[in-house]
Amino acid sequence: MEKSKAKVTTEDIADGEDKYRLFASMAFMIVVIIVGVPMWWKTTEVYRVNLPSADILSLSDKPIEIATKIAIFTFEKSRGELLVKELTEAYANNELWHPQFVQIAPFEQSLHTKTPASLENILLKAEEIKAGDFIFIEWPKLQEEVLLTAERSALIRSDTSSTRIKQVINLLLLQTHRIQQILNENHRQAVKSEAPQTEYDVVVSILNPRPDIMNAKWNVRMAVETYIAPFLKEVSQISNYTLTTQWKYQLPFEADLKQVRDSSKIGRHYALGEADLPHIITSIEKNLGVGITAKPAINLVVYITPCDIAPVHIYNRQNRQATRQKVDSFISPKWGGIIIANPPIEACLSYNTAQQPVEFYVNTNDVMQIMLYQLQKLLDINAEFNLEGVKTVALEQTAPRRWEYEAYIRRSVVMHIATASNTLQSLIKLLDNISYIVINDDVGESINDAYKKLLLAKQALAAGNLLAASDYARTAFAASEHAFFDASLLAQLYFPDEQKYAIYIPLFLPIMVPVITSFTMIRKLLTKLRNAKKQKIA
Repeated sequence: MEKSKAKVTTEDIADGEDKYRLFASMAFMIVVIIVGVPMWWKTTEVYRVNLPSADILSLSDKPIEIATKIAIFTFEKSRGELLVKELTEAYANNELWHPQFVQIAPFEQSLHTKTPASLENILLKAEEIKAGDFIFIEWPKLQEEVLLTAERSALIRSDTSSTRIKQVINLLLLQTHRIQQILNENHRQAVKSEAPQTEYDVVVSILNPRPDIMNAKWNVRMAVETYIAPFLKEVSQISNYTLTTQWKYQLPFEADLKQVRDSSKIGRHYALGEADLPHIITSIEKNLGVGITAKPAINLVVYITPCDIAPVHIYNRQNRQATRQKVDSFISPKWGGIIIANPPIEACLSYNTAQQPVEFYVNTNDVMQIMLYQLQKLLDINAEFNLEGVKTVALEQTAPRRWEYEAYIRRSVVMHIATASNTLQSLIKLLDNISYIVINDDVGESINDAYKKLLLAKQALAAGNLLAASDYARTAFAASEHAFFDASLLAQLYFPDEQKYAIYIPLFLPIMVPVITSFTMIRKLLTKLRNAKKQKIA
């Protein structure tokens, strides 16, 4: 009896130990699988902000639409109605351009004006012409078919046809060919480099390679503040400009100058070949010190020619003097321009005779007029054309013609929209393909902001609000560039999932082996407990 009791007690003890062993194994598995694995998964996951990927990838599905108002005034109401009708029909099926042609009917006050300027003032009071809009005003005594003013207006003759007006609209006001190039699929690869940046450094550098013999007198700061600063202020809708000046000495041109005999008082000049111009930029660029900031620079260089090689004139590839102007100059797109300021002949004659240092004053007006022209060309504001019967009034101000600048704004808006859209779409494709790139809150905010501003820019452009569209597009462009070039995107670029698993599997494998073997032990224990329970019942 006692022996049987002892046996039962031993079996009970064994059953109790099996239960404890079972509970311990299950607890271990619960900790590892339910707590450990999720914790590992959470601590190793890549933080990625939710982005409107599908919406961004479909940005190109809705094409850009550009609206503007073009008013037409004629002294005969029927002629004005005909012009408006023909021009409206010309753009009726255009998906990109939606100009609204408005007729200003003649009224009593407009019929008694003496000058085109007074007529324009009266018409502008009757019809609002905001940024991006334009008005054609008939003036019978006009010699040209179309005469463009410096504002948002042009004079037309009584016999100017709608075909000629359409040519002016397409070529000069809307610049449809250039907009179409930007939107062309084959051109998009080059758009990014052409898009106006939000900030520029404009650096005016005066190079005097021989200060020992050339004492050039010039108040550069005053000249720049008088000519360049007002111009940059007028064109600051698209970009912000920081204007600086500097003098550089002992910095000669590294070029092969050839002496050419002539009939001047000095009897000779030096020829600078067109092929040598890029080498000049290369030789002086490293000494200008314009690469200190991250902002792109526009270099405006004035080279004061020493008398021992003055005057210097640029020769083209046909070995002919490129210009007969007082000042020689050339432009390198996206870099800047160089002006060769030859000293007065009298100063160099004095130096050649006495071999003593000479003092002279730089002609501010000649140099700065060329510099202003170069700046307009570098910013791509100036609209050059050759259209028979169409002319522009002479520019009597430092600011660009208003219609030219607003055409530049419109072109910049389209560039910014196209560039920002391409940037966002490329970034979204990259982020979708590489899942281990971090997308932090800052990058996510920039992408979302760029996307929202792109939609607003398109809406404003379609509504004819050019300046609002410019602000939105500029913000979208800046935000998309910030997101694309954010350094945090590279945080885990070289730590892909494959490497992550290769590192963590050896760490977790020793832990997972007991977990896997515990499954076998648990199965055996459960089977044993079931059998013991059946025996007791039996």
